[in-house]
This record gives sequence, C-alpha cells and structure tokens, in this order.
Amino acid sequence: MIGDDAAIRVNRTAGERLIITADVSVENVHFSTDTTTFEETGYRAMASNLSDCAAMGAKPDGAVVQLVFPKRGVNNAGIDDINGAIEQIYAGFSKACRRWNFPLVGGDLSGGGVWTIGITLIGSAPPGRRLLKRTGVIDGDALWVTGLPGESAAGLAALTRWGRGGVPPRYNRFVEAHITPQPAVDEGLALAAAPFVHAMMDLSDGLSKDVATLCFDNNLGFIFDADAEKSVPRIMMGLADELQTDFREWFYHGGEEYELLFACDPSVEPRGICVDVDNIAKSRPNITRLGHFTSETRDVLIRGADGNTEELRMKSWDHFK
Repeated sequence: MIGDDAAIRVNRTAGERLIITADVSVENVHFSTDTTTFEETGYRAMASNLSDCAAMGAKPDGAVVQLVFPKRGVNNAGIDDINGAIEQIYAGFSKACRRWNFPLVGGDLSGGGVWTIGITLIGSAPPGRRLLKRTGVIDGDALWVTGLPGESAAGLAALTRWGRGGVPPRYNRFVEAHITPQPAVDEGLALAAAPFVHAMMDLSDGLSKDVATLCFDNNLGFIFDADAEKSVPRIMMGLADELQTDFREWFYHGGEEYELLFACDPSVEPRGICVDVDNIAKSRPNITRLGHFTSETRDVLIRGADGNTEELRMKSWDHFK
C-alpha cells in the first residue's frame, strides 16, 4: 500500500506471467494546461500505460507513479496552489484505476522544472494465456485497428482553435477522444486469446509511424487499402474543412489514439471477437481493416482508387525531431 517503502505483490497463481511498461508525460511535450485540466492530464498519462498493457493482451495489476511539479508554480490552470493541482492529477489516476480495476501502489514526488509524470504499470496474464508482441506478422496478414485513427488529433486541433468551452458541440466526440481516451484493454485480452491474431501494438504515435514500426520489426512492407479512408466520418471531414486542414493528416499522422493495431489471418473476419467482450458494443462499435502486409516491398504504401500506389511518408510524432 502507499506509505511503505515498497509495494508487495503476491504471486497469486502459479504460471502467471507479468508485463512491465513505463511511460512519461512532460508538460508542453505531451500535454498543455491550456487544453487539458490536471485531472484529465493524470487520467491520460495512466491511459497511455494501459494502452501498452492492452497491446500485449494483459490486464493491469498495479501502477507506481513518479510526479514532478514545477517549483515556479501553476500557470494558465486556474489553480492557486501546487497541492490542489497534485490532488487533481491523482484524481485522474484514480479515475483510470477505478475504470479498469487496479490499484495505485506507490511512487515518488519531487519539485523540478515542469510538470512531469512517469508511470510504471505492471500487468498480468493467467497461465496458458498468450502475450502478443509486435513481431509475428506473416506475409499477407491483414492489419486492423480498433477505433478511429485521427480522432484525438482532430480533438486537439479543435481545442487549439476554439479553446476549452468554445468548441462547437458537434465536435465534442473528438474533444472527448483527446482528453479522455479509452484504452482497448478488453479488446486486447480478446484478441490475444484468438489464435488467428499474430501480432499487436498500440496506436499512439500515428499510423504512418506505428505501421512503419510493424514493418521494420517484421521485415515486411505494407499497403493501405484503397478504401481505408472511408472509415473517416463526414463530421471529421467537416471539421477539417472548417479548420482548412486535410483530414488525412489526422488519419495517417495523428497520434495519441491509444487504440490497437493487430495483424491477423486475412481469411478471418475479426469483428466478432471484439464485440463479445462486456461493454465493447458501446465503446468500440467498429474496427477497421487498413490493408495488408507484403514481402514485395519494404515501404508503407497507399493504394489509390485507380489501383496505383504511392509511398506514405512518416510525419507522425518523433521525439528525436
């Protein structure tokens, strides 16, 4: 429990396997107090780790948090004291912990330059349950995604344009996708149990980068289907037009979706296993086939309606650029 020098985990089941994942969220890199509240920031930081856990097909067991607060004080947040901001961040952690039924078991706190949240999350898989990796893709495998790529980026663009409270209500779904993402934990468990799913990773840096990562790790190329973009709803296209942006920028390069990319046998229709888990029908009404892997190229290509292909250049988030 919080308050001791370390947390104790009892190995409850022989043969149970653990996964450990860590993520860091830094002010003005991963979040801004201009667009997200402190509670939302804490929730989103935990969601990032949950998404990595989901991508392995594991369920969360416990989390440890390292929080750095700025000594200069709080700015642009409507909070007068550091203690209040910290309490709100922990309220965000608690919201995620309650939603996915796991405890926050400890951590550390320090003053520093900017708000920084580091989270280490432990997950588990029962005996005999497969843990999926990014490797394992077979030539010809289809690639599917849960949710809608680009929603979070669309929400951030709307928040940047109109600010909190000013976004037209018709675009609220995109704002919600950005500030309160729903990691696909249940879907990850269901997909890991399906033998025709060969590999999986979370979608957090944008399709152009994450699909390229799968290609690199499996020594394959990828071709987006000609109709992959048809999953984009008219309301997102309308927002893009209003902001004078190409919706494809969000779809292919957005990021922070915290959805799942999974490769599976091309002869299988995987939608059924994603709606058989409790509450999935409400939170994930659809999944989308994006295209297929191929050994005929090492590039990531988009097939046009005319059958011709063009290379998809990676413009997703990269910390080294």
